[in-house]
Amino acid sequence: MAATKISVIIPVWNGEAVLGRCLTALAAQTLPRDAYEVIVVDNGSTDATAAVARGFAGVRLLSEPAPGSYAARNMAIGVAAAPLIAFTDADCVPAPDWLGRALTAASRP
Repeated sequence: MAATKISVIIPVWNGEAVLGRCLTALAAQTLPRDAYEVIVVDNGSTDATAAVARGFAGVRLLSEPAPGSYAARNMAIGVAAAPLIAFTDADCVPAPDWLGRALTAASRP
Protein backbone atom coordinates (compact mmCIF):
# COMPACT_ATOMS: atom_id res chain seq x y z
CA MET A 1 0.00 0.00 0.00
CA ALA A 2 1.36 3.40 -1.00
CA ALA A 3 1.59 6.23 1.47
CA THR A 4 -0.94 9.01 1.04
CA LYS A 5 0.78 11.69 -1.02
CA ILE A 6 -1.95 14.29 -1.55
CA SER A 7 -4.91 15.37 0.55
CA VAL A 8 -7.74 16.84 -1.51
CA ILE A 9 -9.85 19.29 0.46
CA ILE A 10 -13.33 20.32 -0.67
CA PRO A 11 -15.12 22.97 1.39
CA VAL A 12 -18.82 22.95 0.58
CA TRP A 13 -22.00 24.73 1.54
CA ASN A 14 -25.31 23.52 0.12
CA GLY A 15 -23.57 21.60 -2.64
CA GLU A 16 -26.02 18.72 -2.95
CA ALA A 17 -26.56 19.37 -6.66
CA VAL A 18 -22.86 19.53 -7.60
CA LEU A 19 -20.77 17.60 -5.08
CA GLY A 20 -21.46 14.19 -6.61
CA ARG A 21 -19.93 15.20 -9.95
CA CYS A 22 -16.78 16.43 -8.19
CA LEU A 23 -16.43 13.27 -6.10
CA THR A 24 -17.04 11.05 -9.13
CA ALA A 25 -14.24 12.85 -10.99
CA LEU A 26 -11.92 12.42 -8.01
CA ALA A 27 -12.73 8.71 -7.83
CA ALA A 28 -11.69 8.43 -11.50
CA GLN A 29 -8.21 9.92 -11.09
CA THR A 30 -5.34 8.15 -12.85
CA LEU A 31 -3.36 8.31 -9.61
CA PRO A 32 -3.85 5.14 -7.51
CA ARG A 33 -6.61 5.67 -4.95
CA ASP A 34 -4.37 4.86 -2.01
CA ALA A 35 -2.05 7.74 -3.00
CA TYR A 36 -4.62 10.42 -2.13
CA GLU A 37 -7.35 11.14 0.37
CA VAL A 38 -10.50 13.18 -0.14
CA ILE A 39 -11.77 15.36 2.68
CA VAL A 40 -15.14 17.09 2.31
CA VAL A 41 -15.88 19.81 4.83
CA ASP A 42 -19.57 20.59 5.16
CA ASN A 43 -19.76 24.26 6.07
CA GLY A 44 -23.24 24.36 7.59
CA SER A 45 -25.27 23.03 4.68
CA THR A 46 -29.04 22.83 5.02
CA ASP A 47 -29.49 20.44 2.10
CA ALA A 48 -28.36 16.83 1.56
CA THR A 49 -24.68 17.71 0.99
CA ALA A 50 -23.50 15.44 3.82
CA ALA A 51 -25.56 12.52 2.50
CA VAL A 52 -24.00 12.93 -0.95
CA ALA A 53 -20.49 12.84 0.57
CA ARG A 54 -21.37 9.77 2.65
CA GLY A 55 -22.41 8.01 -0.56
CA PHE A 56 -18.81 7.87 -1.79
CA ALA A 57 -16.43 5.26 -0.41
CA GLY A 58 -13.25 6.56 1.10
CA VAL A 59 -14.42 10.15 1.45
CA ARG A 60 -13.82 11.68 4.86
CA LEU A 61 -16.65 14.01 5.87
CA LEU A 62 -16.03 16.76 8.41
CA SER A 63 -18.29 19.51 9.66
CA GLU A 64 -17.20 23.10 10.25
CA PRO A 65 -19.90 25.30 11.80
CA ALA A 66 -17.95 28.56 11.44
CA PRO A 67 -19.07 30.17 8.19
CA GLY A 68 -16.67 30.61 5.30
CA SER A 69 -14.58 28.43 3.06
CA TYR A 70 -11.40 29.60 4.80
CA ALA A 71 -12.56 28.16 8.11
CA ALA A 72 -13.51 24.90 6.38
CA ARG A 73 -10.18 24.64 4.54
CA ASN A 74 -8.16 25.40 7.67
CA MET A 75 -10.03 22.76 9.66
CA ALA A 76 -9.27 20.13 7.03
CA ILE A 77 -5.60 21.12 6.79
CA GLY A 78 -5.36 20.33 10.49
CA VAL A 79 -6.36 16.70 9.93
CA ALA A 80 -4.91 16.05 6.47
CA ALA A 81 -2.64 13.01 6.31
CA ALA A 82 -0.56 13.93 3.27
CA PRO A 83 2.40 16.27 2.89
CA LEU A 84 0.75 17.94 -0.13
CA ILE A 85 -2.63 19.66 -0.10
CA ALA A 86 -4.88 20.21 -3.12
CA PHE A 87 -8.01 22.34 -2.97
CA THR A 88 -11.01 22.18 -5.22
CA ASP A 89 -14.55 23.45 -4.99
CA ALA A 90 -17.61 21.24 -4.98
CA ASP A 91 -18.78 22.61 -8.33
CA CYS A 92 -15.50 21.71 -10.08
CA VAL A 93 -14.90 18.55 -12.08
CA PRO A 94 -11.17 17.80 -11.92
CA ALA A 95 -9.55 16.25 -15.00
CA PRO A 96 -8.63 12.55 -14.58
CA ASP A 97 -4.91 13.37 -14.48
CA TRP A 98 -5.21 16.38 -12.16
CA LEU A 99 -3.64 14.77 -9.10
CA GLY A 100 -1.03 12.84 -11.08
CA ARG A 101 0.10 16.04 -12.78
CA ALA A 102 0.18 17.85 -9.44
CA LEU A 103 2.47 15.18 -7.99
CA THR A 104 4.74 15.36 -11.03
CA ALA A 105 4.97 19.14 -10.77
CA ALA A 106 5.60 19.01 -7.02
CA SER A 107 8.47 16.55 -7.48
CA ARG A 108 10.39 18.80 -9.87
CA PRO A 109 13.43 20.55 -8.42
